[in-house]
Amino acid sequence: MASKKTIQAYESEIKELHMALKEYPDNEIIQSKLNNRVGSWAKLINITIFAAQNEQLPWGQEDLGYPVRPMLLKEKSGIQQVGDYQAYYSAPGYAGWVGVLVERKGGKTKGCEDLYSTLMGAENCARFYREIDRFKEDPRFTQMVIIAECTLNDFLLYNPPFNGKERNINHIGANVEARRGKIASLYTRVIPVLFAGTRKNAIELYKSLIRQWLRQNYSSILKLDVVPYNDYQELLDKKSIIEEKKDRLEAEYQAVCGALGAINEPL
Repeated sequence: MASKKTIQAYESEIKELHMALKEYPDNEIIQSKLNNRVGSWAKLINITIFAAQNEQLPWGQEDLGYPVRPMLLKEKSGIQQVGDYQAYYSAPGYAGWVGVLVERKGGKTKGCEDLYSTLMGAENCARFYREIDRFKEDPRFTQMVIIAECTLNDFLLYNPPFNGKERNINHIGANVEARRGKIASLYTRVIPVLFAGTRKNAIELYKSLIRQWLRQNYSSILKLDVVPYNDYQELLDKKSIIEEKKDRLEAEYQAVCGALGAINEPL
């Protein structure tokens, strides 16, 4: 029985194919092989999920297939908690945060309660917008995504059990236009809402987001495009020469402008 490839073996092949594709960027065979190796490599990377400690009905290790730990608090990490699920990758020689931060919105009734409560209550919505601001200031993440365990139609038609603090006996809720507007407001903040439809689909979607991020960012994770020191020094030298020429040209330009001004002065 043939032994399975190690993650180091895949890394070696990826590096070779990555360099080959730089030389032959239109070669579809090389691209196909590279995609295949990157996909296999991504499956071997260790993933740990950090979940917010105030999560209701959270996704657990049995759901995600990854170890789940309590999210690091500011007292320990120095960074204010943000989002519901953060993923951390690690492998021999490198580790870091997956750039996708996830906010889960679920509930007992078609998975709409959390999303409705967050967006349609003025205080809750303002608080969530502040969380979006914290995400944008957090250097660990480049994308925040809301994964809803319901469909868009479920959300638009959902009747909350309470209207403020009173039981909602008249089945009154925010109108459909207002609900659509809140979803649109998130997209204008570059925060997409992924309507998964079910809890199971939401979990699988999150796992796919992690894998796809690793695949899209393989070159930076493996530092394949880092400029070697000697080449970097050469670039710095060239930059210095260019800046020197630029300064000289600017000085010449100012001198010419001065001369033209003197010529054009009235006698």
